[in-house]
Amino acid sequence: MKKFIPVLLLAVFTVWGCDTPQPAVSNQIALNLAMQFDGQPLVLADKQYQNANGDLFTVERFQFYLSNVKFKNSITRDSFAVPNSYHLVVRKENTHLFELPFEVPAGKYDMVEFAVGVDPKRNLSTDQVGDLDPSNNMAWDWNTGYKFVLLEGRLFPPSGSPRGLVFHIGGDENYRIIRLPLSTTIDTRNRAQNNIAIDVEVSAMFNAPNVINLNRQSTVMMGPIATQVANNYAANMFRIRAVNP
Repeated sequence: MKKFIPVLLLAVFTVWGCDTPQPAVSNQIALNLAMQFDGQPLVLADKQYQNANGDLFTVERFQFYLSNVKFKNSITRDSFAVPNSYHLVVRKENTHLFELPFEVPAGKYDMVEFAVGVDPKRNLSTDQVGDLDPSNNMAWDWNTGYKFVLLEGRLFPPSGSPRGLVFHIGGDENYRIIRLPLSTTIDTRNRAQNNIAIDVEVSAMFNAPNVINLNRQSTVMMGPIATQVANNYAANMFRIRAVNP
């Protein structure tokens, strides 16, 4: 009987090995957003800032919708669109950093694309949940839609008393798509957990290509000034700082 014991043990271990479930491979890319002003962490309420027009102000609240995230390969033209991708990015009291992790198919990616705002299909329907829930105070009403970017603070004019600074940028015409080439190609087959560090330069809202005179326009929601601000944040607010730092 001793001659058969190793064979029996081998058979048992073989069966056990076949029945043991293998852990699923999770391929993840996280967007690590750092909200800044002039290259430094955005400070709420306590720090006075100056734009290119020389206007002095503080920022008390800053948040925006980042939506319709896609990871792309510019060579093969392959693209993965993250489903139901609507995310409210908030500068919280205790940190200027905000992380958005996404599960992605295995592959190579050399570009990230996302929008600032809510696309027209969802914008005029405020009966929604998650980050699009109107209880987040980022929706006007069903006829007007969502605030895409919200910046509130205090303006300190050259003469007179300080007053409120309110920029609630919305409207389908101000929905903007951002495309950022990656400095290094991500291959999730070689590295399952990946990070893209993105600087969010808040000063860009007011500086270029359109210099916004805050003393003339301290409350903006829609209209020509709102579109100028949208063009500004589309052009200069987002920059890749590092890939897998």
